[in-house]
Amino acid sequence: MNKTIKTFLLFTLYFLLQCLCFFQSGSYTDIIPYATAELGQSQSHGSWTNGFFFLGQSLGLLIATQISLQYGRKKAVFFFSFLLAASSLFCALSLNFYLFLVGRTIQGMCCGILILGSQSLVFEQSPDPWRLIPLMLGAVASVLPFTIGPMIGGYGKELIGREAMSWKYWFVLSAASLLILSFLLHLCLEDTEERIEKRPWDWRGLILLSIMLGSLQMIFNMGDDYEWFISPIIDFLFFLVVVSFVCFIYVETATKEPLVRIDLFLRKNFLIGSFSLAVGFLLFYGLWTTLLVRLQNQSSFPPHLAAILFVSMAVFSTPIVIWFPRFLGKISLRLSSFVVFFLLGVVYCWMGYFDFYQKRWFWMQPSFSFLLQGISLGLFFLSLTNLIISGLSPKNQLRAVELSSSLRILAQGWASPLIGTLIYHRIVYHKMRLDEWLDGGNLFLTDFF
Repeated sequence: MNKTIKTFLLFTLYFLLQCLCFFQSGSYTDIIPYATAELGQSQSHGSWTNGFFFLGQSLGLLIATQISLQYGRKKAVFFFSFLLAASSLFCALSLNFYLFLVGRTIQGMCCGILILGSQSLVFEQSPDPWRLIPLMLGAVASVLPFTIGPMIGGYGKELIGREAMSWKYWFVLSAASLLILSFLLHLCLEDTEERIEKRPWDWRGLILLSIMLGSLQMIFNMGDDYEWFISPIIDFLFFLVVVSFVCFIYVETATKEPLVRIDLFLRKNFLIGSFSLAVGFLLFYGLWTTLLVRLQNQSSFPPHLAAILFVSMAVFSTPIVIWFPRFLGKISLRLSSFVVFFLLGVVYCWMGYFDFYQKRWFWMQPSFSFLLQGISLGLFFLSLTNLIISGLSPKNQLRAVELSSSLRILAQGWASPLIGTLIYHRIVYHKMRLDEWLDGGNLFLTDFF
């Protein structure tokens, strides 16, 4: 096979693998209401399924480099692609909601490892003039879940049908696609000797971090069904968070090869950039997924029509991700970061005037505001990531990107339950009390129903 064609095929397979990893959250978000209901849970539990996925993904990003160096990138990529396919089938076959959460957590961990592992593997095997292409394709794949990802999940569900557990098609098709992609990728990759480095694992740090983040995720998840300040379960989880956090800081500062480089937070650019990236993305993703799910739950939009609203974001976000890196060296990182947050502020002020009763041409409003949101999304990752790594050595830049990406993914997992709780906390309970208080013939109650 011609080397150019083989390289092009390798890039194509790599891009599809990256898209599959990112779409495990983006395309699934559109069918959360159906999966949650058919697993026998209330809609307030829907955010749990993505929250635990992002928890697993954040941990996967932190251990991806260690696993690749310990066992080799090629072995790691193929093992975790098969494990991701197996966990997808496990989710499809799960009849219990909590077993489904276990499958989603494993899916997230596999996706985190595959995103970094496959990028490094393809980067190493690319010809020198083309080595930037895998990085560019990975950046494009990272924004697609928020633009065309929900449409893929929504149209798939619409074509198959919205009953009889039809949401499971996504997991079955993902598993089949992963197996095919892994086999084709194995054929395209060259057999080269990989560098293996045996490093001591920071098991204590990993266990303490998992306990801390798992407990914190549950606190956010339970906010919509429990009272944060009077629930003994939440009090116990908060106690676990505090104790594990203190122990984690002690262990990481006393370990020669820590799981998390605590000293990076002492650098101003990293601290401010990572905090801005995490909080900014928490607000973006939380409002994005809340609007997507509530369009279906409250405004009776079918999943494919709710997803179409977000497609216009791709008009600018994808070209910006491709071309903007060329100009990063010519503009101020602080200025570009300021522009990103200013645009997002304008977008959300605009979105605050959406009229769900269609008195102000509802279909005209989101189309234009989402174009602006696509520009913000395209600039978001690149500007803040370059601010985070500025002033660091190449080795520390890699650790900084992994750590900041893990924090962003964590914030993504907290976003939906946190914002959903703040906006809709105990809404079902209040509706029931309203129903009990008003008499059956009340005109307001008739409109309410």
